[in-house]
Amino acid sequence: MKTILIVSGGVEAADAARRAREMGLNVVVSDRDPKAPGFAIANAALLADVYDPDETAQAAEKFHRQTCPIDVVICVAADAPATTAMVAARLGLPGITLETARLASDKLAMKQCFTAKGVPVPWYAPVPDFAALKRLLAERGNDLVIKPVDSRGSRGVQRLAQVADLEDAFNRARQWSPTDRVMVEAYLRGPQVSTESLVVDGVCHTPGFSDRNYELLEQHAPFFIENGGDLPSHLPAATQQKVRDVVAKAAAALGVVNGTVKGDMVVHDGEAYVIELAARLSGGFFCTKEIPLNSGVDFVGLAIRIALGEKPAAAEMAPSRNTPIVQRYFFPSPGKVVHAAGGEQARAMSGILEAIVTARVGDLIPPAGDKRPTGAMVIATGANPETAKANASAALARIDIRTE
Repeated sequence: MKTILIVSGGVEAADAARRAREMGLNVVVSDRDPKAPGFAIANAALLADVYDPDETAQAAEKFHRQTCPIDVVICVAADAPATTAMVAARLGLPGITLETARLASDKLAMKQCFTAKGVPVPWYAPVPDFAALKRLLAERGNDLVIKPVDSRGSRGVQRLAQVADLEDAFNRARQWSPTDRVMVEAYLRGPQVSTESLVVDGVCHTPGFSDRNYELLEQHAPFFIENGGDLPSHLPAATQQKVRDVVAKAAAALGVVNGTVKGDMVVHDGEAYVIELAARLSGGFFCTKEIPLNSGVDFVGLAIRIALGEKPAAAEMAPSRNTPIVQRYFFPSPGKVVHAAGGEQARAMSGILEAIVTARVGDLIPPAGDKRPTGAMVIATGANPETAKANASAALARIDIRTE
């Protein structure tokens, strides 16, 4: 029996642990939360901070020596490629290199790498201080996106054309950077998509392709709060292929030869651009639920097999169906959660494939800007995309989360 270490035991990663168990693997999950949902599924648990590469690597080394050898490590639903790369390096396991992890964790270095290798990205520039930001605005105009160079997700990311206080925006972005570094990039108008790809011997297969839903963009401005996604994409097939081609070029630029990449992409004036590319398995239930439900592709299972050194056939990574799938989130009012219910009622409704209430009584729901302030999630299907959307909306109406 081979042993897999899954970095992250959060609710969004739990299905990966479950799939690994189904595949007959000995599953070890690492997380700093002793109540992490993944621990209930795993064969063994390592208490270690997902975002502390050295702490996780030390815990993995100890387990590897004293309990049983670890054969492979993957990261699911946590933006921690440096952690998996360090574990792989310390234990001599296959996986992304430390350099690939560095590029995937540093948005400025990533953009510089892409520019050097001809991967299309929005215009960008480092912002060493507030004075530099003012100079850039004078030169480029204010339709820019400011972001921390090395933070996670949407923390501190703001559209400068919509901020009330530029200096506050700069400071907010900087406070989310562990190295106090900030950058800006051009805001490119156009549909944004999430992709997820399996890379085998340098060949990129992209069965995951979702239109990102930003219907709440103005409500949460200047922050970018995504409200789920829609599969299949409404984009023309030729445009989707352009996106896939750019993702493949970006994966090669980062040095991913065997593994997975998650793309945040934008289509501007008919051309595809990379906003960011993550060298890990996605969060938000994209790889664990949405892709399999939409395409029939066992994405997590295939990712594990690739990590173990197997070479799945191209046909296994190609969609066998195109079922309408709509994911939507419930956004509670900021504050302390005093009531959270409705998941069972939502799950029992027609067309609902999953409904998860992630908020718990006592949790603090942050305002937009720190992270996506969600309290629940539903995944719906239907005879067509419109029906799937209606089913998702009806299920969300059954969720009851109250804060004070």
